[in-house]
Amino acid sequence: MAPFPDKLPDFLSEPELWPQGAGRCLLFAQYDIARYRDSDYAVAGLALPDFLSRAVPKRRAEFLAGRALAGQALARLGATGAVGRDSHGAPVWPRGIQGSISHSHGMVGVWLGQGAATLGLDLEALADPRAVRAICHSVLTPGDRVHLGATPDAAGATAVFSAKEALYKALFPRVGRFFGFDHAEIAEIRPDGLALRLTKPLSTGWPAGCVFEIAQHWRAGTVISQCEIAS
Repeated sequence: MAPFPDKLPDFLSEPELWPQGAGRCLLFAQYDIARYRDSDYAVAGLALPDFLSRAVPKRRAEFLAGRALAGQALARLGATGAVGRDSHGAPVWPRGIQGSISHSHGMVGVWLGQGAATLGLDLEALADPRAVRAICHSVLTPGDRVHLGATPDAAGATAVFSAKEALYKALFPRVGRFFGFDHAEIAEIRPDGLALRLTKPLSTGWPAGCVFEIAQHWRAGTVISQCEIAS
């Protein structure tokens, strides 16, 4: 584990704070891969992880952007400790903290909270036609199509994909196993997001039919999805 970054590297913009209430911190920043250098890890007070030794610069930049921004969010919550990484590649947060990191097309977000509630954050740029076809083929269920129609538009397809990603990130710490996009489908489309319903049981505590609220906001062609699951 590494200490909090005490300085942001130049390829990462100053963080933007979105109000979330007591015990919560949601930060966003932009990053420019063309300006990234491996030396930026040292600037941020972090070591380049061994598992990234053969990764392309884009992957190294994204990882550092997320960890550097996470350090800023933890400091704002007054947290102590370090951000680790589990065997699945997910962040391991300091005691008493839950959170989520997401990247999309030069934008990084970190959502952290104090307490036991698990948080899922996902950023997705508006899908291009090829991505829409892929989402329709591998993400949408027949139940989703009841709400979106036979030929979903880019915004609808992107929103559902992002909502399911946010749900997965919030539920994974609870169920401790991978599950597919077909485990959840739209229960309702709302002005401020979606409600997703489990189509299959994930455990005795999470049977089919459980409904989860996914808050969503669009910003500059990117949908921001948030799912919070109370303890």
